[in-house]
Amino acid sequence: MSGGSQSQSQSQSLGGCSRCGWVLGPSLDKIIKNVAWRKHSHLVSACKSALDKLDTLFDSSDPASCSPLYGLSNLSDTEFVLQPLILALDSASPKVVEPALDCVFRLFSFRLIRSCEIDTNPASLIFRLLDSVCKCSALGDDAVELGVLKVLLSAVRSTSILIRGDCLVHIVRTCYNVYLGGLNGTNQICAKSVLAQMMITVFTRVEDDSMLVNFQTVSVADLLEFTDRNLNEGSSIQFVQNFVNEVVQVNDGLPDSNILPENGSLPDSKVDGKDELGNQESNDAADCSGGSKIREDGFMLFKNLCKLSMKFSSQEHPDDHILLRGKILSLELLKVIMDNAGPIWRTNERFLVAIEQYLCLSLLKNSALSVMTIFQLLCSIFKSLLSKFRSVLKEEIGVFFPMLILRVLENVLQPSFLQKMTVLNLLEKISQDSQLIVDIFVNYDCDVDAPNMFERY
Repeated sequence: MSGGSQSQSQSQSLGGCSRCGWVLGPSLDKIIKNVAWRKHSHLVSACKSALDKLDTLFDSSDPASCSPLYGLSNLSDTEFVLQPLILALDSASPKVVEPALDCVFRLFSFRLIRSCEIDTNPASLIFRLLDSVCKCSALGDDAVELGVLKVLLSAVRSTSILIRGDCLVHIVRTCYNVYLGGLNGTNQICAKSVLAQMMITVFTRVEDDSMLVNFQTVSVADLLEFTDRNLNEGSSIQFVQNFVNEVVQVNDGLPDSNILPENGSLPDSKVDGKDELGNQESNDAADCSGGSKIREDGFMLFKNLCKLSMKFSSQEHPDDHILLRGKILSLELLKVIMDNAGPIWRTNERFLVAIEQYLCLSLLKNSALSVMTIFQLLCSIFKSLLSKFRSVLKEEIGVFFPMLILRVLENVLQPSFLQKMTVLNLLEKISQDSQLIVDIFVNYDCDVDAPNMFERY
């Protein structure tokens, strides 16, 4: 037998015959080769023991299996073979962390981690795995940051698990931190694009109240319409687009029925809401009428983004650059959500109230800022509200139309040339919708109790 054939045969035998072993085996072997044996002897020992265990395991066809790893019949075996990955992720050595991240990415992408609901229960093995992945983002290594983003997007994108509650918040916060604290421009664009793709994925599922949905892939070039073009390092946009496409499109067919929960969703239930990226909130979110877990998490995420967009600098730090970038990122993600908003936002009273109470309040508070990027984002979000929600947001639109558009046209406070061009471009888009023009005239100028829009214009 030739040397090449021997190597191939050895690679195929690593991890035994189980499907998860085919993924875990080569990765654990690579971790052993990359790790400093003296410094991480316990990691080497754990990897070797896991490889020996995988050699004895075969795919189980037991549908009642409680193991979150496909093919393994019990939780103890799953814990035993995944623990080395957690140790590798916690090693703080990029050479060891990278193969571990790649392995976790493939476990999520191939839907080998399945049929479980992941919140922040410390006893949850998969939460501990994801928590270790999130912590790797603090290493400051560019390749590791990309690996973390890849894993987190694949976990949220997976149809065989439900990332929810504080775990979903933890993932979003980690991507925020990569964007706000990263030094590599391409990685920052990647973090923003991953967040936008997560929003599209989560809220498309909210629309259908199902895990099994077809969703769009984010356009990185469109995402940089107002900000961060200075971060584009030559081919960064194309690199990031390929990065997102790879995660979203991997194994893009419907999974096997024995990997998914029945009907692609988990049972409906009411759950406690969360405030400001993870803090327990008051009872204002607890009175939902039959909200499913998918929709509950969508509501929580939307509310938290609105609150983040309303954070302002303190008097002690009036020029808080990071806070401003976080505010702009939150508005960009809200724009993505509104641009892709479907019927649920008009027919579900709770989501409609969320727009009225949180998004409209954010637009109102941020309209007082003189930051051009924020003004452009506000106008873009307002265009979505005007196009999709004018029948249910009559009073709110009656406030924002004069505040964002007429105020600039009437030259109050001498707006800049760029502000005027932004408003004129917005009006050009509005004028292309004849029904919208008629509705504005009928709802305001023809209503004795409403402000006259066309008369002022």
